[in-house]
Amino acid sequence: MPSIQCTTISNVIIDDIVLWDGRTYMGTLGGAGSHAVVGMRTWNDAPLGLVGYVGDDAPEPFVAHLQRLGVSPNGLVRRAGLPTPRAWQLFEADGKRTQVFRTSHPEFVANQVHFDELHAEVQQAYGFHVQRGGSMKETTRLVRQLKMVNPSAVIVIEPVDAFLGLDRAAWTPLLRECDVFLPNLEEAAILTGEVSPADMSAALLDWGSDRVVIRMAEQGIWGQDRQGNRWRVPAVPTQVVDVTGAGNAFCGGLLAGAVEGLPFLETALRGLVGASFAIEQVGVPETLVPGSPEAIRRLEWARQRVRDMDP
Repeated sequence: MPSIQCTTISNVIIDDIVLWDGRTYMGTLGGAGSHAVVGMRTWNDAPLGLVGYVGDDAPEPFVAHLQRLGVSPNGLVRRAGLPTPRAWQLFEADGKRTQVFRTSHPEFVANQVHFDELHAEVQQAYGFHVQRGGSMKETTRLVRQLKMVNPSAVIVIEPVDAFLGLDRAAWTPLLRECDVFLPNLEEAAILTGEVSPADMSAALLDWGSDRVVIRMAEQGIWGQDRQGNRWRVPAVPTQVVDVTGAGNAFCGGLLAGAVEGLPFLETALRGLVGASFAIEQVGVPETLVPGSPEAIRRLEWARQRVRDMDP
């Protein structure tokens, strides 16, 4: 068994958070990868993989923070002479978030970690959450390279903004390689041109996905698979402090369930619980206990509220 079972291939970002009431939280650990780790750690007790690059200015407390969450040091790549990616996160009173990226986007994309930079321990993980920019062909090739190392690896894909304008023909090769496609409601609408979650999911299944979960923020999730199963589950209630990264944490929690071989619905319920822990504080939790009694309580709450949506 590899020491790392779950890996996120995405990014680490320094977040400067500004709330509507004037409070600020500067230099906060953020990025899709850091938040995906929250969902994975909610359930998985093995070391975790986080693939992304950091610069010379990466704060040592960030590294220590990730270590406390059980992240292996073998995923992060240091880029000498470059700054760590950084972004403003601006919040309105209604929870709306605006991200203002402060790193040059071409620089950010050009310095993403490539397959040949992955440590062997990371390559051999059982499952991967992939949220990576650049080109669709590059991302598809990366996924195929991961599956060459471990043909049974679970791959879950979270889209990036740069890919939302691409058509079905561009998406199909990647969707056929992944186990679950995980867009949010806005992303699914842009991709498919459909209005309802059911029609969005049906379109994405037709494009090549085997399973689709549409993340609908406070409305919960809609799940659908190629066998015709459809269900909707509300978000797990909790004290919302900072919604940044909730979707990434959902993806990480789902992946943790998938590498255990759990049924599709059960993996999605674990994603919902992971997301609920991600939004209870500013930034990323300091520590998490995998499979804690509170996680189990929230999981049972979600199980009891699954609505089967007959076709």
